[in-house]
Amino acid sequence: MIIKLRNFVSLTVVFSSLLVLMLGPQQASAAVAKSDFAYGYSIEVDGDGAIYSLFLDEKVYKGLIREDRGDLRIFNGHGQVVPHDIRRAEKMTRKKQSSVELPIFPVYKNKHGETETKASPNVRITTNDQGAIIDLNYGKVTKDEAVLSAYIIDASSLKNAPDLMTINWNAQHVDFVTRVRIEGSDDLTRWRNIVQQSTLSHLQHGTHTLLQKTIDLPRSIPKYLRLTWAGYESLTIDSIKLDFPETYHAQPRQWSAFSPSKVDETQQIYYFDTNTVLPVDRLNVKLPARNTLVKVLIESAPKETGPWYSRYRGLLYDLEYGQTMLRNPSIHQSINSHRHWRLQILNGEGQFGGEPSLNLGWIAEELLFVATGESPFTLAYGSARVGPVAAPLAQLLSAKTIKQQGALIKSAKLGSSIDFGDDSRLEPPKPPVDWKRYLLWAVLILGVIALAFMAMRLYKQMEEQATEE
Repeated sequence: MIIKLRNFVSLTVVFSSLLVLMLGPQQASAAVAKSDFAYGYSIEVDGDGAIYSLFLDEKVYKGLIREDRGDLRIFNGHGQVVPHDIRRAEKMTRKKQSSVELPIFPVYKNKHGETETKASPNVRITTNDQGAIIDLNYGKVTKDEAVLSAYIIDASSLKNAPDLMTINWNAQHVDFVTRVRIEGSDDLTRWRNIVQQSTLSHLQHGTHTLLQKTIDLPRSIPKYLRLTWAGYESLTIDSIKLDFPETYHAQPRQWSAFSPSKVDETQQIYYFDTNTVLPVDRLNVKLPARNTLVKVLIESAPKETGPWYSRYRGLLYDLEYGQTMLRNPSIHQSINSHRHWRLQILNGEGQFGGEPSLNLGWIAEELLFVATGESPFTLAYGSARVGPVAAPLAQLLSAKTIKQQGALIKSAKLGSSIDFGDDSRLEPPKPPVDWKRYLLWAVLILGVIALAFMAMRLYKQMEEQATEE
């Protein structure tokens, strides 16, 4: 009896081991081909580089369906996949110049003198050999008659062009809105408009504060600037600071606008399906009506069902204050590639009076690939049939300094667009019928039945022997 029981246990162990082997992972990965993708681009190279670099455009982001860019490949002329890596803006060569505070000189006029937009003819300006302002003489304007009318800003020491001016004024200036103008000159004699009109403000609205103290500047500015204002008697400025743009391989920030795809009027929620995986790092909302002030919550999600991540909670506004316009500035955020966004008006505070437009700012990512094999090279993208690949190129490049990389990397560019198939590549294919698995399950069921039969037979034999004894 013991021998039979041992045979039964041994048979069970052997059968179970066979099932584990048969039902174990049966991996057979097919090679990725161009036909697995919906879209593509030809790539133009000069023919003698080892590693090439190009920047992705908006059309590529609209065709990708994976946030990790896993449905993108580079093929050589033989249809083979070559190693590639994608650098987001924070991984690119980044340059950021520190802010600079510039010398400022107040300009006064006689109470009975010229208009606010012109500096007094009594002012005499002295500069040194380098062009820096060293003295202002106000001539016949007495202290009692002097009225502050403008500021001259000495920008002669700048080497690079700033993109933002921040104005800090005396704390006594509250609850005001004023229109300002910035003029420029290279000789302190002939002045031209640099910023025709901008707005400075410090307003209170309940528990909220509308503080506007920055002015966007054009790409280039002259040696001297003159700041004047209207609609406010006097503006005592403590300091003026200039900020410089970040550069990522000279890639400018681009903006894309999106309209709501769905509106929940009851909850006052506007949903946006961008159908893209742009690397967004700025956002703004264009309001449909003037004189709008609402508190909102802006969120994003990789899928329509969530999870949702908070991106901004605060005021959106577009106000007309006399002849002055106040609009909320762009909102900075960490880079994300979420496709879905929603905007909700909080606590029933106001309404839009129409449909808002969601504006997303982004910087194109840099794609690097090894020129393995022969050209022509092709960028293929947009597929639900492939997953991400390991990036040995990323490890190679991270092991070198930026300067060393620059000697290896040559520029390429996207050529003509290619349609490899249709949009069906963007939908996961139906899994084939797995006859082998069905067969294994059938064997498993038959095996269990056989083991049960053997167990019952063994049990009866044991009972018969016990009765005989």
